[in-house]
Amino acid sequence: MTDIRKTLRVLRWLLFLGAVFLIVPYAFSAQASQSQEEEVQKLLNQADAYSQKGDYKLAVGGYLEAAALAQSKPNLSRAYFGLALSYFYLRDMANSVKWMRKVSGVDPNKEISELFYPKGFAQLFNQVQKERREALATKAQAAAKQEIPEKAVEEKKPGQQDVRKTEPPPEKTAAPAVKQPEARDETARQAPEKMGGHWEISAHYSTWGLNLIKGLFEKSLTDELGEDIQNEVTKYVQGLHGGLVKSTYTQDLSFDTSGSNYGLEVRYYSKGRGGTFSFGLSFEKTHIKLGVSGLAKQNFTNGSFAAVDADAYIETSPFTTNFSFRWDFNSGRVVTPYFVLGVGFSALEGTWSYVWSGDYQLGSDKQSIGDSKTKTFVELSEDIDFNIPKTFILVQLNFGVKAEVYPGAFILAEAGIWDGLILRFGAACRF
Repeated sequence: MTDIRKTLRVLRWLLFLGAVFLIVPYAFSAQASQSQEEEVQKLLNQADAYSQKGDYKLAVGGYLEAAALAQSKPNLSRAYFGLALSYFYLRDMANSVKWMRKVSGVDPNKEISELFYPKGFAQLFNQVQKERREALATKAQAAAKQEIPEKAVEEKKPGQQDVRKTEPPPEKTAAPAVKQPEARDETARQAPEKMGGHWEISAHYSTWGLNLIKGLFEKSLTDELGEDIQNEVTKYVQGLHGGLVKSTYTQDLSFDTSGSNYGLEVRYYSKGRGGTFSFGLSFEKTHIKLGVSGLAKQNFTNGSFAAVDADAYIETSPFTTNFSFRWDFNSGRVVTPYFVLGVGFSALEGTWSYVWSGDYQLGSDKQSIGDSKTKTFVELSEDIDFNIPKTFILVQLNFGVKAEVYPGAFILAEAGIWDGLILRFGAACRF
């Protein structure tokens, strides 16, 4: 009895040690696998960052390293897909299709939309996925036919024809797909042309509104223009009635701005077809109007006064040369937001014009008066002692969005600062 108990203890210890040797290596292996997948995630995130910047060669290196270490299907699918997209942007269509097929191997049901990826790439990828699913379905059907038990086939009876010999062989559904790779390659060759390349030409029209720095000079300019209106009214009335002496003067003038802009722009993408950063050179014609309008009243010491309705405004139409930098977000997709920062220069020339009309009244006597005049900026600076700059400096800070309406052709809409508030619409062609 004692020997049996000793034997049982030995067997229990052997089972315990065996379990330890089996479970502990598995636990360490699972922990190592988890740590490895975390490293794969870091590599994928880094490769994604390179891809978003347009550094597709660096992105390829990151995705390749991640694919070599990855064991889970989601990470493998992500790495293979990143390689397919990066090679597409690099115009290496053979490798792009190669990695698309690898995506099909681990994730045959994956599909993408043309709203978020280049149209040519999305069409090619979904075509590869569709062919993969069709091939799997065909293979499954063929396997199902081969697994039919022999006993399900009726035995040959005397005088009966052997059905198995006369039955036509199964159709080879995979044969017509031999020429499909050529069709994919042709699509691949055409896809980069749809994306647009290094250069972009655009034309646009804009409406210009309230000047951003209006508050810095509104009161000063209103006072100066109001004083000029006062002097013109006084000189006009004194010419009609000699000996008049100015007394108090009051005005209720409001300030307003308006204008328009149109131009032609050429942009260069330093990263090529997949680039998101571009440098632009544009030639712009901008019309700006700043004006004051309202009532003005000049009193004289003899009790008479002149009350007029006045409208005075400054107009300039500079032709500027502009330099700008633009960053596109999610480049290559159908709808792309972007940000523009730029500056422009030109000589500043323009005119100041006024027109006023009203009545001069002394007691019960009333006389209609009015006048109009136009002055250049040089003449206006001398008259009102207001130093109008001779150089026009334009600051541009716009946010916009462009939509691809045809391969390489876009419509654009922007809103932002153009020395004032601007709303812009245009069309562009990238090639």
